[in-house]
Amino acid sequence: VPLNNVSPNAFEFTDPGTGRRLAAALDANFALVYDANKAKKGQFIQIYCNGLGPVDTTPPSGEPSSANPLARTTTAPTVTIGGRPAEVIFSGLAPGIVGLYQINVRVPADAPSGLQPVTIQMGNVTGKTTNLPIE
Repeated sequence: VPLNNVSPNAFEFTDPGTGRRLAAALDANFALVYDANKAKKGQFIQIYCNGLGPVDTTPPSGEPSSANPLARTTTAPTVTIGGRPAEVIFSGLAPGIVGLYQINVRVPADAPSGLQPVTIQMGNVTGKTTNLPIE
C-alpha cells in the first residue's frame, strides 16, 4: 500500500448556529472562528490540522510539543483562503499539546467575504477543502 509522508487536512467542527462544517480555527484573540465570529481580512488566524508530516524538533512519543524551540514542519505548506494565497508564518506542532499541528496564516486582504474555501497543500499533496467565514 503506497503511503505519503503527508496528508494535510484541517480539523472541522459543526457551527451550532448554521449547521455548516467549518475549519477549526482561532482568530487573533484566540476565539473560535465561526459564523458569529468571522475571520477578518488582514488578521492572523490559527488553523488546527493533522497530516503535515515531519517536524524539525520531534518531542518524545506521547509528550506535548515544546514552545521553545517550536517544532516546525520540514516542508512549508501552501494555504489558500477564498482562492487567494495566505501568508504562512508558522507551520508545526501546537505548543503544549500532543500530536496536534497548527498553521498560522494571515487572511488575505483581498479574500472575498462570506463562507470561503480553505485548502492546505504540502508539497504535491492537497488536502480536502474546508470552509471559513470571512468578514
